[in-house]
Amino acid sequence: MRKIILGTVQFGLDYGINNKIGKPDNNEIKSILDYAFDNKINFLDTAEAYGDSHERIGEYHANSNNKFKVITKFSSSRLDLPKNISDRINHHLKILNISNLYCYMFHNYDDFKNYFNLFKLELLELKRKGIIKKIGVSLHSNHNINDVLENREIGLIQLPYNLLDNKSKRENVFLKAKEKGVEIHTRSTFLQGLFFKDLDTIDGKLGVLKKYLLELKRLVNKKEINNLALNYVCSNANIDGVLLGVDTVSQLKNNLSCINDNKFKGIIENIDSINVKEENLLNPANW
Repeated sequence: MRKIILGTVQFGLDYGINNKIGKPDNNEIKSILDYAFDNKINFLDTAEAYGDSHERIGEYHANSNNKFKVITKFSSSRLDLPKNISDRINHHLKILNISNLYCYMFHNYDDFKNYFNLFKLELLELKRKGIIKKIGVSLHSNHNINDVLENREIGLIQLPYNLLDNKSKRENVFLKAKEKGVEIHTRSTFLQGLFFKDLDTIDGKLGVLKKYLLELKRLVNKKEINNLALNYVCSNANIDGVLLGVDTVSQLKNNLSCINDNKFKGIIENIDSINVKEENLLNPANW
């Protein structure tokens, strides 16, 4: 359980290819966060770009004795926030109702390249004071990951990892990050819900992924694909944290109940042999 990090994009935005519910209401968010905390999920992942996610987490913290460790992300698109990075982070801490951030990340490679050197000295000072514990970057391509790993100030990277964007794609960058002592968090465990869609409903540019999804469906039945996807990621010893986003507390309960299911051990090698040639389609931004 301790590997799981609760993603909160759903708290602030309608998110996911299979999301038919929309944003959860305040009561559902309270139930989700209470259950997460009671089950030793200590981390929340959020971002400046996630609508009112900060406010909803802060409201929970204000009305609960539970306090999560929070990771949030700088987004250059948020022109309404303070330009000074210290003021910006202190603004977030006030909204989130916490005293420090576990990690302040750059939301993408472009933001990292454009702003890291500008903010570097202040971020290091904030880290020295304990206001942030780590500086991180959320990334996608291995080329960009390798570039970021050349910066010794970066202590955490977040990247996609799942049944299709799998070990065949990511093992080398995992090993490099571990060599440098960089924490690894993964996202897109369910590829925004693509694994759960009926093949007949997948068309357009995503149609070329059907042959790979069919390979997955040959390995396990439809009811087990969720369990396989989650256990596949959690079983990788190089991964420190696995982002899991849910819309309801029942989804969270179901997901947590299936982790550490040993029956998938023999299937994981088959997963690692799936090699998607159309790598651009492993990034939902290209859908």
